[in-house]
Amino acid sequence: MIQKAVVKKILDETHAEIEVQRQSACGHDCSKCGGCGTPTERIKATAVNSVQAQVGEIVTVEGSSKQILGMAAIVYSIPLILFFVFYGICAAFGFAEGFSIIAGIAGFVIGILLAIRHNQQVKSSGKFVFTIVKKG
Repeated sequence: MIQKAVVKKILDETHAEIEVQRQSACGHDCSKCGGCGTPTERIKATAVNSVQAQVGEIVTVEGSSKQILGMAAIVYSIPLILFFVFYGICAAFGFAEGFSIIAGIAGFVIGILLAIRHNQQVKSSGKFVFTIVKKG
């Protein structure tokens, strides 16, 4: 995935903090679909500064599509899988349907918390970084 970003801070000789506009699957081409009303969100990320970009410069960054899709799969699938697992276990043991639903919801919440924790671990470990490929 290639997109534009702004260099916000130089972290060290080879890394910079960038601010990039979060992209969605729709691409925000509202003139074609009538618009979704979703505000554009900016996120900060770490980037390998291979072109010695300076603070305030607009740069082109590249991120691994494989990593992005992997993170999306984790964030969206784990809560759903845990919902059905918790619900199924309770139903298999003969618990009332209401209790099974509550257990499923608990599994869903646990899945969301696990996804958030995984996201924080990836951010802090630096495993997911962008690479600044060119200035401008």
